[in-house]
Amino acid sequence: MRVLLIDPPTKNYYSEVGLNLMPLGIGYLAAMLEQAGHSVSVTDYQTESIDEKKIKFKDFDLVGISSDTPRFNSAVQIGQKARSEGAKVVFGGYHTSFLDEEPFTKGAADFVIKGEGEHTLVNLVDMLEHGGDLSRIKGLAYKPNGLLHRNEPAELIKNLDELPIPKRELFEADHYLSTFEGRRMATIVTSRGCPYDCYFCASSRLAGLKWRTRSLDSVFSELDYLLRNGHSSFIFIDDNFTLNYRRTIDFCDEVISRKWDIRWWCFSRVDTLVRHPEMVKKMADAGASTVFLGLESADQDILNNYQKRITLEQQEQAVKLLRENNIRIYGSFILGELHENSKMVKKTIRLAIRLKPETCQFSLLTPYPGSRLFQQLDKSQQLTTRDWDLYDGLHLVFKNPNFQVNHLERLVRTAYRRYYMRLSNIIKALKEVVIRPTQIKKLVDYIRTIVFISRLINHSKS
Repeated sequence: MRVLLIDPPTKNYYSEVGLNLMPLGIGYLAAMLEQAGHSVSVTDYQTESIDEKKIKFKDFDLVGISSDTPRFNSAVQIGQKARSEGAKVVFGGYHTSFLDEEPFTKGAADFVIKGEGEHTLVNLVDMLEHGGDLSRIKGLAYKPNGLLHRNEPAELIKNLDELPIPKRELFEADHYLSTFEGRRMATIVTSRGCPYDCYFCASSRLAGLKWRTRSLDSVFSELDYLLRNGHSSFIFIDDNFTLNYRRTIDFCDEVISRKWDIRWWCFSRVDTLVRHPEMVKKMADAGASTVFLGLESADQDILNNYQKRITLEQQEQAVKLLRENNIRIYGSFILGELHENSKMVKKTIRLAIRLKPETCQFSLLTPYPGSRLFQQLDKSQQLTTRDWDLYDGLHLVFKNPNFQVNHLERLVRTAYRRYYMRLSNIIKALKEVVIRPTQIKKLVDYIRTIVFISRLINHSKS
């Protein structure tokens, strides 16, 4: 069959300043479909204008649309257009895994895949081509005769080594963030699932509480392929790359033994790093140059409410440990927890300024479908909107007892402004380029961030 896979347009300011990453989820789906003998095309509206790229949907037997919550409205418009031109449409991704009826009620879908989609999609395409009983496809929802039918849930993929390498070649590499540390970059996934189940996060609900890993043989096979194709820096987009100490050490030892000159970026947790300082040193020796940390708040009670299972002391220790090993820090903070007040938010902003992560992200607490936070607020009727465009981390979308909407949204803008527009930051960025001209990339990144903040502030005035 002829299948078109679509990534809807991203409505955030990071994409506007060129920080898009290749959608590996679609790359995996495409690889599975091609392996099963089907013809696959992809369109990524993160990087291509809908108006400029006019697709003839009738040329495809099935159109697959993968969507998270803030892009769902755009996904619906694409699905409606595809169906109006005679194509069958299947939705997948985070949003419809938890709110599967929405695309049907909006006339945008014929099918919805819930959870991990690789096997379910292949089974669906095979059955549409050869015929069969749709009710036998695990993980599928559909609406025969106007009644929503949900099949038995699909099992999570136990052996991730069975998955083929994602079809990166179907995407225009130049349309994405293509360099990291001045080197050609590729994103890669080595595990799925997260056992921590933070209160605001839906990841564990989709990919499971059990951490499932690829074998290191499989990981190094893909890395070797990417190195041979000119990549020497990598962003590991696992929810938690360092969850297992022994696996992380073995990974680093193998990189070192192969004498690979690579740089890499990963997600980790402060408690994991603090428990294993020798692992952090080994990571640095193996080329780790940036680690993403969910620091979230400067208040221990708020961290406990998020069920982060970390302490303020661990935040400080982890940042210090990474600095000692010359690993840059991407720090993420969340503002506006239900028990938080203005004083506590300002304390978190001060913590960020004091810790000085090289990159700092501030988001408003957002109840994404699938998270326990969403379930709580939806049940108590505290959500103020279901306009999914606003679920972007920059808008308050629920009744917060301690904040008016404008006040909290103003605080997130203040956080960005105070963090990035400090004179000391600007001077430091300029000095690095004067002293070491090779650091021009850091200055470019800093300018991109300033552009982001300016657009954020201007957007709030419109």
